[in-house]
Amino acid sequence: MAKEILNKPGVYKFLDKSKKVLYVGKALNLKQRVSSYFNGNLEDRPWVAKMIPLVRNIETIVTENELEALVLESALIKKYKPKYNSDLKDDKSYSWIHISTNDEFPKLKVVRNKDLNTIKRGRLFGPYPSGSSVKRVFTYLRKIYPFCTCTKAKKECLYFHLGLCPGPYQGHISREDYRKNIDGIIKFLTGKRSSFIKKLDNEMKEYSSNKQYEKAAELRDKIADLKYLGSNIQGEFFEDEKSYELRKKSLHEKVFSDLRKELNIPQLVRIECYDISNIQGQDAYGSMVVNENGEIESSEYRIFKIKGSDTPNDPAMLKEVLQRRFSNEKMTKYPDVVLIDGGKTQLSVVASTIPKKICLLGISKGKRLKKKGFRPKDEFWIYKNGNSERIYIRNEKLLINLRDEAHRFAITYHKKARIKRGLRSQLLKVEGIGDDRAKKLILRFKNIEGIKESNVEEIDKVIKNKKVSEAVLKSLNT
Repeated sequence: MAKEILNKPGVYKFLDKSKKVLYVGKALNLKQRVSSYFNGNLEDRPWVAKMIPLVRNIETIVTENELEALVLESALIKKYKPKYNSDLKDDKSYSWIHISTNDEFPKLKVVRNKDLNTIKRGRLFGPYPSGSSVKRVFTYLRKIYPFCTCTKAKKECLYFHLGLCPGPYQGHISREDYRKNIDGIIKFLTGKRSSFIKKLDNEMKEYSSNKQYEKAAELRDKIADLKYLGSNIQGEFFEDEKSYELRKKSLHEKVFSDLRKELNIPQLVRIECYDISNIQGQDAYGSMVVNENGEIESSEYRIFKIKGSDTPNDPAMLKEVLQRRFSNEKMTKYPDVVLIDGGKTQLSVVASTIPKKICLLGISKGKRLKKKGFRPKDEFWIYKNGNSERIYIRNEKLLINLRDEAHRFAITYHKKARIKRGLRSQLLKVEGIGDDRAKKLILRFKNIEGIKESNVEEIDKVIKNKKVSEAVLKSLNT
């Protein structure tokens, strides 16, 4: 059931034969999480053991991140009231965020009950319908505006070393600067954050114009977090799958519109992204994935079996794929942007295969940051007038996601080819099995287990030689 589920964050639903929702859950990795219900021992989860035999279908909703999954899960549990969700109690006690503004160094905490004494000791923000999601927001806020949650202490706490506490009691931050962090949180929670975001935006543009891309990227990520959290914490919680999908589509269209302006391509509609998957040149495949107006168009995907070489040469393989793509008379819909997984070298190799009106971009892992000991960030390149130059792209997430999707799509076919090659090599060891018969067996039974679980009569329908059919079954079961 979980074969086609993606390795992405989201929400999953288990349905019975009458399509009634049995259980709703969230996951950082949908495929791994759903698979865990069908693999291994369920003795420590007796309710799961009771539920699994009733499951007839699984539905998933991919979200942008774990926070969205948390919020959507809460909404769907309230909507469907699934039998096997453990926390189906009537959740009338909403969560609040409390800030002890009367303290010298105000602290934040998530509270369940709103009482008069709590109000007197500071400020309350809420209510928020999902306790788990508000805790997640609480964690995100702490990364953006570090604050203290401990009592007076001489030594720095663990959160100080994690960069989540500014260490006010140990003299690492002044009362005035600490209050600025708290004021930033209050402005954020009350929706008065536009001026602060505008200030950060101006700083980010200044860093970008000075080609200080690392600092610009840090501010870009902070702005994105502030905007995203702000849109959710003000009460934009999803009621169901439809409201979530509509909101997501609207956000995708806006991001695509912003990218259109950033690349200065007013008529930008279609982006095609290409990637190569192989091991030392073997079983090499090239993938083409498509985004139109912010939405993934999986029906437009294409896969290319590399024909030109068995040696590991990704740039040459990319060039072959693009030559075949743009010389294919049936593929008449041209992109406005071609994005490849690679930098200067790859761009210079493939540039001649791209029609002149199409913008050619590359995306590569940043080497400079890696040398400094930081996690490498993606870098973007554009091919102009016979040269490649590094550029800063603010709306990078759409392009990064597209690159990751191209990689996933290519590697899927690469893995299938490796499995088939391994199966074929096993079959070719059997006397009487040549390449033609091996191909027919693979086409009919898919894998080794499929052949092992069959009988001689079923195999003989493919091979037409009982002696060889018996030898195949004997060889694979020894």
